[in-house]
Amino acid sequence: MRENGVDPLILDAGDLFFSTKEINDSNRNSEAYRAEAILEGYQKIGCDAINIGQYEILNGLSFLKNITQKTGLPFISTNLKNSSTDELLFDPYRILYRGELKIGVVGSTNLLPDTCKSISSDDFIESCNKYANQIADEVDVIVALVNASRSDQNGLADQMPNVDFIITSGSTNMSRSNSPQKKDGPYIYSCGKQGKYLLSLSVDIKDNSAPFVDVSAAEKKINSANKRFERLQKKDPEKSLEEIYKDQENVLKLIKKYREDIVASETLIASAVNTIEFEPIPLNKKVEDDKELLAFVTKSVKQCDALGPKKPPKPDNSKKSLHKGHNH
Repeated sequence: MRENGVDPLILDAGDLFFSTKEINDSNRNSEAYRAEAILEGYQKIGCDAINIGQYEILNGLSFLKNITQKTGLPFISTNLKNSSTDELLFDPYRILYRGELKIGVVGSTNLLPDTCKSISSDDFIESCNKYANQIADEVDVIVALVNASRSDQNGLADQMPNVDFIITSGSTNMSRSNSPQKKDGPYIYSCGKQGKYLLSLSVDIKDNSAPFVDVSAAEKKINSANKRFERLQKKDPEKSLEEIYKDQENVLKLIKKYREDIVASETLIASAVNTIEFEPIPLNKKVEDDKELLAFVTKSVKQCDALGPKKPPKPDNSKKSLHKGHNH
């Protein structure tokens, strides 16, 4: 994207560091190395804001402060505090610039481990709202990065009215182009499990006072209806659909509904002032690798394995028993 002149805003909602919630003496070295390697990778890619989530806290406050200060990456949290001083551990927000556009980013978590006594937390929704309201007059768009369980993500759009976008982590739920959204926002997106998808939001703003419209959902509805028409038309390409199915009332009702969906979606797209296009990108073999980053990841994974708990050797199945059993 950068080679094509696009400077993307790269954000992470948290739960970066470790591959397990159980940090102990057998895996501490490998998991610490994993966290450092992930952050080194983020430095190579570039990142505009990282929310502190549950996994970042698992190895204690000293490790968290040391690794975040060492990398210099922009970590934020509106609600995590030092239990001894009651002071915020990180900046509560960042204000980022893309051309003339100002974007405010806040972040919070409600997944503080019970075993972590050196860190306390304020209510994750109230704290996000507090700082979102504080910067509202300074910015054009506000993004909230929220690390919470799936059940606690329900209703976030209603509870954070002054935020434009909510990006979540902490749940395996993943947003799709046709996922239901609150009319006029805020729009909420979840990245799913284990970094298997990259969520891409393309935002076009023409009027700061106008609401956003997710045109990707409307486009998906149009494409879906047209594909259904193509399947229905195969029965007889020379006739209209109404002629082909004139004796099938249920099919005619569907055809009418699809046509109405297309008209409504096209009207929505045509009338939209500020638009959002949402695309979940699966990270699979079709995505071309950056050779330098691939080499870095391969090296880091090998080092993690070397530092981790020793795995039992695999059984040797090369020598098969010649014993055939007995015929009693």
